[in-house]
Amino acid sequence: MTPSTDPHDIPAPQPTLSPATWRGDLGGALGDLGTLLPFLVGFIVLAGVHPTSILLAFGLSLITVGWRLGIPFPVQPMKAVGAAALASAAVAGQNMQAVLALAALITGVFWLIAAWSGLARWLARHVSRDGIHGVVLGLGIALIVAGLRRIEGDLLLGAASVVLALVLLGRGGWLTMPVLMALGWAVGNWRQPELLQALASAPWTLQLPAPQWPALNQPGVWFAAIGLAAAQIPLTFGNAILGIVAETRRLFPAVALDENRAARGTGLMNLMAGGLGAPPMCFGAGGMAAQVACGARTGRAPIFLGSVLLLAGLFASGQLTALLGLLPAGTLGAMLFVAGFSLTIGTAGSSRDKEARAVLLTTAAVSVWNAGVGVVVGVVLEAGLRARVMRI
Repeated sequence: MTPSTDPHDIPAPQPTLSPATWRGDLGGALGDLGTLLPFLVGFIVLAGVHPTSILLAFGLSLITVGWRLGIPFPVQPMKAVGAAALASAAVAGQNMQAVLALAALITGVFWLIAAWSGLARWLARHVSRDGIHGVVLGLGIALIVAGLRRIEGDLLLGAASVVLALVLLGRGGWLTMPVLMALGWAVGNWRQPELLQALASAPWTLQLPAPQWPALNQPGVWFAAIGLAAAQIPLTFGNAILGIVAETRRLFPAVALDENRAARGTGLMNLMAGGLGAPPMCFGAGGMAAQVACGARTGRAPIFLGSVLLLAGLFASGQLTALLGLLPAGTLGAMLFVAGFSLTIGTAGSSRDKEARAVLLTTAAVSVWNAGVGVVVGVVLEAGLRARVMRI
């Protein structure tokens, strides 16, 4: 098996990407909406997060990463935090927006410390290439499974959307998300015409974010926020640090991105989100794979999407909320499926021996459940195989 040197120093086959085009970047900007939209709608509708707060946080973050890195770099909700908050399991009876905003501030402080101390890079050096690819593969499978679960409740539209997406992906990809969203909105309007009426009647006025500073001293808010932030840390390390760095080096090897820089960006982004009253955010390997698969090649993709979210947050948060609610489950499931499919095929290359395959597949299997635990399992398994304590 490959010796445990720095996994990032091991060259890997680089894909050949098509040239950058404006239409590709505009189409690819919509590629990550399958992950973003379900949480965006859930935070606004179920958790009571002010639309302007969350839209401004995502918009500003997307514009910043697109400008700074110059590549299609995704910004996503933190999934463990979002799942717990939307299920109300960890924050029952609390001001959910205040809890989420405080969780973002705590998350920001943690990842800034991890970046400035070198902890993120030190941890990453102990995870092999097979472990990293296993995390990416597991996240891709998890997205596919999440997509199929949504499609299960809207089978005809979901199956048709997946087939249509795969056909469009084979023809350049840039039309994939625009066509899926247009189809979804058409079906959603037919099923729920009252939502379109709500969209037309929503007022166009300047909206300001709703900071949560006064609510942070409420009983129980700190306890709930610390619990949410702590539960997310392992998953963020696996997906938003290791995964996004590996995917960036695979797709855009000329971009100078390491684990410390990714951790620093995650920290600063969450301090800003918490200040605006928004939930925690992170980067995501699946989002990059989806954007690239749909045609994105430059930072214009996140800048375009970020600008739309920023303007919508300031002037049309009500309209966007109604528009997002119009998309059926089958459409959202197909978007998640495309993101997961694009991520999994990126780990298919390079030959491996039996032990390396064991590390890859075991890490992937656990990462489907939790990427952070997947990292730990992969490291332990590889160390045991290398020391001959474990045998396969």
